[in-house]
Parts: sequence; C-alpha cells; structure tokens
Amino acid sequence: MRTEAFVERCKTLVGQGEKVLASRRPPPANVASDDYLDDSLFAEWKASALSFLALAFSEEHSHFKLFQTGVVYAYAHSAITGVGILRAAYVDLREGFLGKLQELVAAAIFADFLEQAFHLMEAGYKDAAASITGAVLEDGLRRIASTKKIAVRNTDDLSALNHKLADAQAYNRLMQKKIQVWNDVRNNAAHGEFSEYKTEDVTGMIKGVEGFLAAQL
Repeated sequence: MRTEAFVERCKTLVGQGEKVLASRRPPPANVASDDYLDDSLFAEWKASALSFLALAFSEEHSHFKLFQTGVVYAYAHSAITGVGILRAAYVDLREGFLGKLQELVAAAIFADFLEQAFHLMEAGYKDAAASITGAVLEDGLRRIASTKKIAVRNTDDLSALNHKLADAQAYNRLMQKKIQVWNDVRNNAAHGEFSEYKTEDVTGMIKGVEGFLAAQL
C-alpha cells in the first residue's frame, strides 16, 4: 500500500470512529455506566483499526498497543480513546513518519542479511556470502531510487541502477566505481567464476555495502 493510501485509510478510520461515537446513548436511569455505543458499528471499526495499525506500524508499535489495550468494550470512553490514537497515527503518516519507519525496517532487514553473509564468510562460504551481499545491495539501490524519486525499471540490474543513481547525483562517481567493483564480485559469484575474487574481496564488499546502506538509508 502506498503512503498516500495509508494516510487516506487512516483518515477514513477517524471518521468511522466519530460515527461510532455518534451512536452513543445513555445507560438506563438506574445503571451507573458510561454511555453505550452501537455494538455492531463498534466491533467493525475496532477490527478494521487494529488491522490497519498492525499493517501500517506493526503490532509492536505504541499506536497498535495503545489501541489494543484502550479500546476494548463498546463504551464511549473506548471510542474517544481510539479516535485519539488514530488521529495521532494520521499525523504521523501525513508528516512522512511511515516512510521513515519503512526505511528503518529495511535497514534492519539489510543488517540481518549482511550478518548472515559474515557468518557464511567465517564458515568458508565466500561465494554464497558474495551472492547475498549483492542481492542486498541491489535492493538497497532500488530503495534509494524510490526515496529520491529517481525513475528506474524493474528490469534494471545492479549495474544499471548504479549508473542511473550516479547520473542523478544520489552519490558521487567514486562511490559509483566502488559499487561497480562489488557488482563484479557478485557477478563472478553468480556465474561460477569463483577464482576471479578472493575472500578478502568479499569481506571488503560486505563491510563496504554495510557502510554505504547505513549512510544512505
């Protein structure tokens, strides 16, 4: 789902929550309770909001956790709490927080794969390590292109991505040359030319890619 779609969906859920609140009715005269809400409207809205917050922010994010624990029963205070959380989420999304969140998630995933590459190196599997690192680098270049609004094609390989990003001044020509060297190592690994590069070449590639993506993402 695109960022704009997340923003619009969150805005819709805020409005849905306000409709739920509009269904409030006072309890019977002899009952000490908060105002009741329409059970069906409340249940539908609650389920939709939880699903959205998990998708947009993850179940570990405070927005999801606060909604899950604070919006439980079909009473007015629950809906007021839920609408407030969704409004806060809407501001985060509108101000671009989702993009930052996605970049952080991507960085964490890259770090995990590069750690795997280091472990493969330690175990003597330099060729597999080179392939994994090359895949991480290619995906990273695509993310950089997306962030900087640089047009690339799905069919562009690592070399083409590197050329387009350097031409668009996403980074300088020296970095372009370094990335091309890493691409050569990756291609040699992919085509079985294992004698064309050494263990230290892959070690340098992993460290270089790690530093490059950390700076860019």
